[in-house]
Amino acid sequence: MRSSSDITRRLTQLALSCVVIAGALSMSCSALPAESQSATTSQGSECAVAGTGISVQDTQAATALRETVERGPLYLSAAKSGVASCQVTHEPDEVTVEYEFRDGGWLRVAHQPKLEYTDQEVRFATPLGGDPVAVLTGAEQAAFPPQGCGIDWRQEETQPADDDASARETIYRGDVCNCQGRVRRDSAGRVMGLLLRSAC
Repeated sequence: MRSSSDITRRLTQLALSCVVIAGALSMSCSALPAESQSATTSQGSECAVAGTGISVQDTQAATALRETVERGPLYLSAAKSGVASCQVTHEPDEVTVEYEFRDGGWLRVAHQPKLEYTDQEVRFATPLGGDPVAVLTGAEQAAFPPQGCGIDWRQEETQPADDDASARETIYRGDVCNCQGRVRRDSAGRVMGLLLRSAC
């Protein structure tokens, strides 16, 4: 006669198997091609999904990335006007989430799990009113809780932006995971973009 612990273990294994099978069936029974699928973000907006051969694990990783992004300071600083569109792109080694906001701003987050590389960049349609370093510090701590990745916000260097000679970027660097934060200003000195990048 089986013990109650054996029966409990078998029932737990059966329940987990059912969850995995149900998830696989729901993915395989989708009538839409991968290029036209969509998923609801945690903020209630739809994200179009692009890519081929998307696995259950890919979908779960993208969902987790979106949820993390949408709780983060960069998203919250830019999304006040609401989301106009969202797209998740799956490549073999990278997941990218891109948002366009109703006021014309945008946010792009690229994540490469194997390289532990993440690039988060936001551009504002109207200048950021608050302290850009406070927003970036919050993003750093959210990405590397609770202390961040050692970015020295008192040491900075400034250089012209790569894609616009009239814009300038102030760069702050960290000593963990090649972290860096950037504040992008236009020719009038207004904050028009923020970037947080890391590669462990």
